[in-house]
Amino acid sequence: MDTPLLLAEKIVASASVGLVIGLEREWAHKEAGVRSFAIAALLGTIAWLASPTVALIEVGIVALVILVVNLFSLQKEQPLEVTTSLALAATNVLGILIGIGAFFLAFTCAILITALLSWKTEIVSFTSKLTVREIRSALLLAFVAAVVYPLLPGSPVDPWKLVNPRGVWLTVILVSALSFVNYILLRQLGSRGMRYSAILGGLVNSAATSALLGEELKNDAGIVRTTASNFLLADMAMILRNGVLVAIFAAPRGIQGSFATVIILGAMMLAAIILAIIIFLQSQKKPQQAPQKPPLSSPLSLRSVLYFGLLFLALTVVSGLGQRFFGAVGFLAVVVIGALASAAASAVLVGGQIHLIGANVAALAMFFATLVGLVENVVIFYIVTRDRGTSLRLALLTLPIILVGGMALALILWLG
Repeated sequence: MDTPLLLAEKIVASASVGLVIGLEREWAHKEAGVRSFAIAALLGTIAWLASPTVALIEVGIVALVILVVNLFSLQKEQPLEVTTSLALAATNVLGILIGIGAFFLAFTCAILITALLSWKTEIVSFTSKLTVREIRSALLLAFVAAVVYPLLPGSPVDPWKLVNPRGVWLTVILVSALSFVNYILLRQLGSRGMRYSAILGGLVNSAATSALLGEELKNDAGIVRTTASNFLLADMAMILRNGVLVAIFAAPRGIQGSFATVIILGAMMLAAIILAIIIFLQSQKKPQQAPQKPPLSSPLSLRSVLYFGLLFLALTVVSGLGQRFFGAVGFLAVVVIGALASAAASAVLVGGQIHLIGANVAALAMFFATLVGLVENVVIFYIVTRDRGTSLRLALLTLPIILVGGMALALILWLG
């Protein structure tokens, strides 16, 4: 039996959930408002506190009442309130969850339900713009992530324990998701979407983002003035991600070991941010061309996805062999080679081994891994675009970031 204090907490929480959802319905001028939703939540809580059997009967009664009310509205030739009815039924179930004691689940679902109800206009506007090709692409992405991924072995399949099929396929999923999100952002926001896509892409896979920025420049030469700032934003996000991953995986044994790495990467990230702001402000002074709609044939770009998947597989094998044959001596080489396939993987490796290799070696390894990632991004951009002028400009903009990181590394090594 719950204590009186816990019972009071459940009653207050149940009423709060009903009030939050009911307020939104009240603002939307629906018949069922604050009182109806608060009572529905309280009914669920009280019924569960009485007994689970009573709760099941109560849920059936609430569903029957909702059905009768909708039939009555249909007879009077009034529109059916399907969404409000479902929200009311869900609120009743949330009351039962609170009775069980699942406060977090109940509050999270209440917030999500309220958001879905209040964002009706935005959701309808978004879905009305979707094409059949985009829906098929979303289904393909779901198939890649939800069907293929669980079927793959979760452990290495070769005698040397180098190839993990799930790890390789996870890269395919990330690149596919990045391409799809980038496509949706472009469709919804136009050329402004690239700014957000560059940051998101840098956090996920900066190499893929560089390729996508190159593809967009090929399709629309009018975005050349924003390409440099978007490229730097992707670099900034990649550097931020590397530092966060090192800190997270080093944390179980103390975050002090990651301080040197975080300082170096923080200096590089700050340089990238300053350069991106300067380039962006300069681009605003130039005459703006009307952005063209990018003629994307496939949101997922399967050829690019498979290319990055094969690249990741090949470099995973090379990195594993290097570590196997050279041991601790080859750690730095493994990290740098691994950065060609995934700088995030190198960051995880450094963070997990930082207690064995030392703070200075970890900082040195992550500096070179990040340097490889920065150079790789420029090379990939050039391979995609074959635009020497823009690629050279991006290389010159990348150089100060590397120099700042090198000076920070030298200072840390000198100070010990």
